[in-house]
Amino acid sequence: MKTRKVALSLAFMAMFSSLIYAETADEENARLKKENELLELQQKNANLKNNKSKNESVQSSNIDKSGFLGFCRGEYANTGCFIGAEVGYAPSVKNYLVDHTGSVTQNTYALPINLILGWQVYSAKNWGWNFKAFFGYAGYSSDITFDGISAKFNSSALHYGIEASYLYDFIISQQHTFGMNVGIGYEFGTFIGQSVDIGVVKVSLDSYTKTSFISSIGVHYFLNVNHQFWLTYKYKSGYNVGDGGSMNVGGIQVKHSSTPNNVLTFAYAYKF
Repeated sequence: MKTRKVALSLAFMAMFSSLIYAETADEENARLKKENELLELQQKNANLKNNKSKNESVQSSNIDKSGFLGFCRGEYANTGCFIGAEVGYAPSVKNYLVDHTGSVTQNTYALPINLILGWQVYSAKNWGWNFKAFFGYAGYSSDITFDGISAKFNSSALHYGIEASYLYDFIISQQHTFGMNVGIGYEFGTFIGQSVDIGVVKVSLDSYTKTSFISSIGVHYFLNVNHQFWLTYKYKSGYNVGDGGSMNVGGIQVKHSSTPNNVLTFAYAYKF
């Protein structure tokens, strides 16, 4: 009887042990399976990254940089060199003239025009940088009344400088790109042809050069990548009333200035 009880006890222990072993083995198999799945997922991610790097490398190496201005091209379609023209409207120019008898300030407007050229580089599909140089002309002449006498104040300027703008695009397709741009720049204004006409008498004034920082904000639209249109508002901080040319005319000290501080510009550029 005791022998039978011992045998039953041993059988029960063996069965219990086998159940525990089976459960432990199942857990171990499940753990190993999860580890294998994790390793496979990590390997797939590594392969995807490698393939992406290879594709980007191939794409970069496939960029055709041969020919004229080929060095301008980059990975993204909106990268390239450009040339164009810019027409502006300066609505609130102040012409200032002063001598020992007093001063006069006359408001006028101007329509400046610039030649622009530069390089545009995109670091991603929807944002990039635009670097340009410009050179142009503007006329600021106006009629004035000085000491009760009607006269003509002649003023014009050559504007030249550089600008850098950050571009961010909201709409991107093969044919159309639309976005906004903000920028800064530095400008030289050489004011030439300065004179006052009083009837048949013409008093010539000295030319002078002023410099100005530029801050700008605007929008841009690209058609088929190559045709680019820009509408931009610019503020120029360096032109101040009374801060211009100064000279001695017949023993009288005369000061004069023009202040093209605000300008709205429309530009077209062709990107190569």
